[in-house]
Amino acid sequence: MSGAQTEVPLVIRASTGAGKGYGGQHSQTLEAMFCHIPGLYVVYPATPAEAKGMLKSAIRDNNPVLFVESQALYAMKGPVPEGEYLTPLGVADIKREGTDITLVAWGPAVHDCLKAAEKLAEKNVSAEVIDLRSLVPLDIDTVLRSVQKTGRCVVASQAIHIGSYTAEIASTIQDKAFDYLDAPVKRVGAKNGIAPQSHILEAAFLPNVDDILAAAEAIL
Repeated sequence: MSGAQTEVPLVIRASTGAGKGYGGQHSQTLEAMFCHIPGLYVVYPATPAEAKGMLKSAIRDNNPVLFVESQALYAMKGPVPEGEYLTPLGVADIKREGTDITLVAWGPAVHDCLKAAEKLAEKNVSAEVIDLRSLVPLDIDTVLRSVQKTGRCVVASQAIHIGSYTAEIASTIQDKAFDYLDAPVKRVGAKNGIAPQSHILEAAFLPNVDDILAAAEAIL
């Protein structure tokens, strides 16, 4: 409305996701809602290094940024570069290269995809794992190049299936890379409903490595 004369250099840190038994009040994964707000950046790191690099980049960006933090990843340990380390917003990361199928994810689902890729490798299937890192702006070009190479794709997140951002990715792939697809794009997410508090029910509610494997094997 200001004709780009006003900037909003604001970062909102949002703790999200299930895995700790906090129930429906604190365990929902709702990043898709915020992706629908024009002008708002939405980023979701999956590693300690990216948490540092993306937070510093978000603070330096003059757009409002929702910095999504998974409760399930707070205890994760890993290398973190010292000093002025920045991870660019809007650039996906290929966590593992492959030739037979593309696994796309963000947040905790990235680690499930990496484990699924290891299991697929035992069956002589080469899986490429892409960590979107940033949902808005979205690096769809990296995803499309991968799908054009592999011909198959599974998109996974911890959000419930209905209304998930996985649908945005799958729809875009089928629109822009349809001629390269050898099978429909599959989506993996949590069960449709409110996150339960019981750790047994929560484990059944959340997607896991076996769910990603099943989706992959259905289109191989």
